Amino acid sequence: MTAEQVIADILALSAQIACVVAVASVVSLVVRIDAASVRYHYWRALLVLCALLPWLQRRQAETPAFDVMNTVTFPAAAVWSSSAVVSPVPSGIPWLQIAVWTVIGGIGLRLCRMSIGLIRLRRLRRSGSVAPPNVEHDDLQWALGTRAEIRYVSEGQPVTCGAWRPVVLLPESLLAHPPEIQRAVLVHELLHVQRRDWLWVMGEEMLRAAFWFHPGIWWLVSRVRLAREEVVDELTVLATGQRRAYLEALLAFADAAPLVPSAAFGRRTHLFRRMMLISKEAVMSSKRVVVSGVVLALAVIAGSWYAVKAFPMSQAPGVVQPAAQTGAASEPGPLERAAKPITPENPIPRRTYSVTPQNPGGADAGIVMVSLRITINGLGRVAEVRVMPQGSGRMTFSTGGPDGRGRGAVLGGVVGGPAPPSEAFVKAAADAVRQWLYDPPADAPTSFDVTFQFSPGAEARLLSHGGPMAARFSPPPPPPPPAPGTGIAVARAQSAIRVGGNIRPPAKVKNVPPEYPEIAKTAGVQGVVIIEALIGKEGRVEEAHVLRSIPLLDQAAVDAVTQWEFTPTLLNGQPVPVIMTMTVQFTLQ
Repeated sequence: MTAEQVIADILALSAQIACVVAVASVVSLVVRIDAASVRYHYWRALLVLCALLPWLQRRQAETPAFDVMNTVTFPAAAVWSSSAVVSPVPSGIPWLQIAVWTVIGGIGLRLCRMSIGLIRLRRLRRSGSVAPPNVEHDDLQWALGTRAEIRYVSEGQPVTCGAWRPVVLLPESLLAHPPEIQRAVLVHELLHVQRRDWLWVMGEEMLRAAFWFHPGIWWLVSRVRLAREEVVDELTVLATGQRRAYLEALLAFADAAPLVPSAAFGRRTHLFRRMMLISKEAVMSSKRVVVSGVVLALAVIAGSWYAVKAFPMSQAPGVVQPAAQTGAASEPGPLERAAKPITPENPIPRRTYSVTPQNPGGADAGIVMVSLRITINGLGRVAEVRVMPQGSGRMTFSTGGPDGRGRGAVLGGVVGGPAPPSEAFVKAAADAVRQWLYDPPADAPTSFDVTFQFSPGAEARLLSHGGPMAARFSPPPPPPPPAPGTGIAVARAQSAIRVGGNIRPPAKVKNVPPEYPEIAKTAGVQGVVIIEALIGKEGRVEEAHVLRSIPLLDQAAVDAVTQWEFTPTLLNGQPVPVIMTMTVQFTLQ
C-alpha cells in the first residue's frame, strides 16, 4: 500500500469514526440513560464498533478484462508526450510521506509512554509491601470471588493491575483513614478485579495509541472509563452500605496522581458527576431499558452505515481481495453505476498526481493493451477501477473491387486475439491508477477510461485519458475501401513483414509531432487515430493508411507519421520492410 492510499484510508476512517461518535453523542442526549450499566455497555459497544469499522466494510470489486493489440503509440505533442504522461514522484516536499511517518511516530510515542507507565507500575509493585494477614480482607475476597494480591505502596492512587495474577496496590496513606473508608476503597478495587477491567483498560490504551490524532476516540475512551467507574461506584455502595464513607474516600484521593495511564480512582474532573450519581439512586424500568437500547442501536447502525458509504476506504484489512485482483468478474461497482456523465459543466478533473505502471512482461511478451474505467469520488481519489473488455478479431485490409467491397487481403497480426495477457499486466495497471489523485470533480462520482500500452523492454505508456465514454478504445472494425491511390499496395504488403511475435517494433529515431488542426480544436474534437504504416528497409515510412478515422484529425496524423524514421528491421541479418500499426492520440488540454 502506498503513502497516498494510507493517508486516504486514515482520512476516510477518521471521518467514519467522527460520524459515528457524533451520532452516538447526539442520540445519548436525546435518549436519556439513567442506569450506569446501560451507559457503560453503550459507550463500550461504540468503542468496539469504531475499532472494527475497517473490517465491517468491503472494498468495491473491480472487474478485470484484458486484451492485446499489436500497436505502437505516439501521443500528440500538442498536448503531451509519452514520456511525460505520468510522473512517478511529485515534486516538492513529500507531504504524504511526512504525514504517514508522523502518524507512525505518534503511535510509537504513545506506546512508549504506555510502556514507561507499566514499567513504573511494575517497580512500585515490587517495592511495595504485601499486606499483612487480615481476616476482613479474606472475607471480602471470598464474598466477591477474587484472589488478588494486596500490596501497599508509597504513593499514588489505589489501582488494580494484572488480569491472570491481579494485584491491588493501595497507598500507605490509606492506613491513616478510618476502617470504613479503607473497606470502601478495597471493595472498589476488588470489584475491578472481579470484572477483569484491566483487560479493557489496556485495550482502550492500545486503541487510543493507534488513533492518537483523533479527538473522537479520546472523548469516547473518557466516556467509557467514566461509565465504568460509575458502575463500580454503584456496586461498591451496594456491597458496603456506606454511601457517606465512600464519598469521603473519593474526596481523599481525588488529588493524588494515578500510577498508570488508566482511569483514576477519584479523578477531579469526574468527581462531581460521580458524587451526584452516588448521592441519588437512578432507576430505569426494564421496558425503558429495552426501548432505549433499541433506539440507541438503530441510531448507531444507521450512522455507521452512512459513514461507511459516505467515506469508503480503498483498503479494508481482513477482507479477501475481490475478483479484480484475480482476473474474474465483469460488473461495474456501485459508484460507477451512480457516476455522473462527463459534460462541459462536469469535465474530467485535472490529474494532480500519477504513477507509471510497472511493466511485468519479458522480451517475448508482445505488446499488451489494457483499458481501465476509473471512478473518481468527491475527494478526487480513484474509488473504483474496472478493466474494460476490448473484444477480439483480425485486422484486414481491403483492396477494393468492382462491387466497392473487394475480397480483402489479410495483412497479418491479430488485434485483441483470444489468448488473454497475463494477469500481471492487469494488476500493474490497476495498482498504478489506484494511486492517482485528481481535483475534486464538479459533480461526483464520475467515471472515464484510460488506456495503457505495455511494450517489451519499455515503460508503460498512457494512450488515452478520459474523453466521452463511448470513445473508449476498442478494436476497429474492418475499414471501408480505400480511395483510389491510397492504401498500401498488395504486392508491397505481401513482401513486408508484420510487426508482432518474434518481430519486435523498430525503434523510432526521428519524431515529428502532429499539429493539432485549429478547426478540430474549435470543434472540441479529440481521440485516437490508428494508422497502418509500411516502413521501408531504410527505416522511413513509405506509406500510411488510416485504419480508425477521426475526419478532422486524420490528415494531421498521416502528415506526422510519414515523417517519422525508425531503425531498420533485420531478418537473418538483412533489412526488410515491415508493416506496423501506430496510434496517435489527440487530447485537448
